[in-house]
Amino acid sequence: MADLRTIAARDFSQVLSDTFVIVPAYNEARVIGDVIKNVSRVFPHVIVVDDGSSDDTSAVLRGLPVTVAKHHVNLGQGAALQTGITFALERGADYIVTFDADGQHRVEDALAALRMLSEDECDVVCGSRFLGTTSNIPRMRKVILKTAVHFANLTTGSRMTDVHNGLRALSRKAASCLEISKSGMAHASEIIGQLMQHKMIIREIPVQFYYTEYSLAKGQSSLNFINILVDLVIGRFVK
Repeated sequence: MADLRTIAARDFSQVLSDTFVIVPAYNEARVIGDVIKNVSRVFPHVIVVDDGSSDDTSAVLRGLPVTVAKHHVNLGQGAALQTGITFALERGADYIVTFDADGQHRVEDALAALRMLSEDECDVVCGSRFLGTTSNIPRMRKVILKTAVHFANLTTGSRMTDVHNGLRALSRKAASCLEISKSGMAHASEIIGQLMQHKMIIREIPVQFYYTEYSLAKGQSSLNFINILVDLVIGRFVK
C-alpha cells in the first residue's frame, strides 16, 4: 500500500484516478447499463469482465465509458475477478474495487471503502451487510450467509462478519497476492484465506443491501451453498 503520508498530502481525486473498478458480469443485460452508468460517474477506470454471457450484456455496454474483457465461455465469478484484477494491475492500478453487476451495491459504499483503505493502516476493506442494513433478505438466505461466514472464519483464521459480499477495496499489494482458483462462489472464502496467508490487514465497513426479485433470482441457492462448502473443504484439506 502506498505510504499513508503521501496519500494524506494529495487530493482524494488522485486516489480515484489510481483506482480500477472490476465488475464481473454474467447475463446481466437487464441491469448492467444502469450499474455502469452510476459507477462511471465517480470512477474513471471501470473494467467489466463479461464471463461468457449468452444474452446482450456486451451489447448493452457498447458506448459506455468502460473497458470490456470477455471470456468466450462462462468460467465463474472467481475467474472473472482474477481476469479483471490481472488486467488492472498490468495497467498500473494502485487500488482495486470489486463491484457486483446485479445492482445490489451502492457507489457511496464503494467510495467509503476506498476512502478507508487510502486513509487507514490496512490493505483491504470489505463491505459487510451485517454491520450495515439489509432489506428484503429471505430468512434462509441470511442463515446460509451466516453459516458461510462461520465456516470461512474457522478455516482461514479471519474474524469476518460477511464473507460473500462482492464489494471490496484492495491495495495493489493485496491484489497482487491473489491467485483465485475457485471458479464458482467459493472464491469469496478463498480470497479471504489468501489474504490472511499473506498477513494482509483486513477491515470491514457497514454497507446497505437491498435484495430485489432480480438479485435474489441471480443469487445463491441452498444447493449452491452446499457446493461451496464441498469445494472449500476439498480445497482446504485435500492436497
